[in-house]
Amino acid sequence: MLGGAVAATLVALWIGELTVRRQQHIDTGELAENYISRSDKINAEAITALVEVGSGNDAICSTTEVSRLRRIVLSSQYLKTASRVRDGHFYCSSTAGSIDPPVPVPEPDFSTENGSNFTFDTPALGVPGARAMVIEKGSASVSLNAHVYSEMVDSRLDYAVVAVQGTQRRLFMASGTNIPLEDVPLQNGESMEIGGRLFAVRCSTIYNSCMAAALREPPSVLASPVMLEFGIFGLLIGLSGGLAVSSMLGRSNSLGRQLRTALRSGKLRIVYQPIVRLSDRRRTGAEALLRWTDATGKSVSPDAFISVAEQDGFIGEITRFVINRVLAELGDDLRRRPDFQVTVNVAASDILDNSFLPFLQARLVEAGLAAASIGLEVTERTTANSREMGRGIARLREAGHKVYIDDFGTDYSSLSYLSRLRVDAIKINRTFMQALHDQSDKDTIAPQIVAMAEVLGLSMVIEGIEEEQQAAYFLTLAPKALGQGWLFSKPVEAARLFGV
Repeated sequence: MLGGAVAATLVALWIGELTVRRQQHIDTGELAENYISRSDKINAEAITALVEVGSGNDAICSTTEVSRLRRIVLSSQYLKTASRVRDGHFYCSSTAGSIDPPVPVPEPDFSTENGSNFTFDTPALGVPGARAMVIEKGSASVSLNAHVYSEMVDSRLDYAVVAVQGTQRRLFMASGTNIPLEDVPLQNGESMEIGGRLFAVRCSTIYNSCMAAALREPPSVLASPVMLEFGIFGLLIGLSGGLAVSSMLGRSNSLGRQLRTALRSGKLRIVYQPIVRLSDRRRTGAEALLRWTDATGKSVSPDAFISVAEQDGFIGEITRFVINRVLAELGDDLRRRPDFQVTVNVAASDILDNSFLPFLQARLVEAGLAAASIGLEVTERTTANSREMGRGIARLREAGHKVYIDDFGTDYSSLSYLSRLRVDAIKINRTFMQALHDQSDKDTIAPQIVAMAEVLGLSMVIEGIEEEQQAAYFLTLAPKALGQGWLFSKPVEAARLFGV
């Protein structure tokens, strides 16, 4: 019996290791698929805009034409600039207007059969110090932020992304690890082994791009609770029981299921980053930030697990968890401070959910708090359906909640919807802080955004302030603005929010 138990345990542990490795590879494929899906959305907008730029009937680079280019950029979500091209030179753009003398179009890194030229990383036209990806065809050109694609990749991945045209391949971006893809067949949904490591391959079904990805530092198999579970099952019910449970545990260990387990067991936690008035540094509120440490003890990027929650359809549970936890942790403090506001990030599905506002109102009544104690933040990316979102936002504001557009700024330059969505404030993206280092004050578009917000009657919160020079610049630019960043405080636990 002892020999049988030992043999069954060893076999169960071996199967457990295979299960854990397989699940890690499945998770890697999910992360790669998530990148491909989001990059397809960006590519679709860029190609559509390219056609629109080239279809203008006005005289090239006339005042009317430049205005049209600007309208194209303002109505987009990802574009940085739109330009007209003639004889291999830029003659005008949405940012620089008429260009005299004309600037040569950069040498393309990659060309497609239909005549589109791609330059992956080149100085941005009319934006000093910035880098851009440029797509050019015929007399039209558009550009996107050079880092908009890389910022969508989960930080736990080693990866390479290639553009494919027949037998021609061109490396688009990579994590730094040498992943030779020049002579390796790439099949969507398949796996390949490079240097003893297994890479998941995901390819776009619309555009000519593929990603090969593997976990940068896979968690130790021995650290996984699955191994202990397999060992116990091997001892108790032998090889047959271990084989039966192997499949069940493998399915239950996906990213989405891990997140659901953490949500229902209360293992997600909230930290709060204070928001201050720039004029006197007085704290007026804080942003509630969700954090998750997975079963291996590693922190999971909020972008990654929020994306999984949205894809698996339980982002509403996440939002309700955050609201319940904020009211439980800060209810007493907020009742003593009626002018202090905590903002919570919400998804588009929350705003469009008819049950969300009644839930929020009921919880506030239970906590004895006014609606003004809780503000709601939505990202630019969630406002694509502006008509439906506008109605949902109006209901929230009528109930007494302030609504903010979060991460407003350089990566997603759609400005026109602000006049259609009646929000209370914008939170200016932290990338402007880096811009103050990389270029002179007069080259940043921050003054134009501030002026636009003032015309629309919007309040402003400047995110990512880490240095006094940055705070002083925005205080001069917008004396009534609020600020958020490490200069004032890092995110802290609830017990320290009012005690530091």
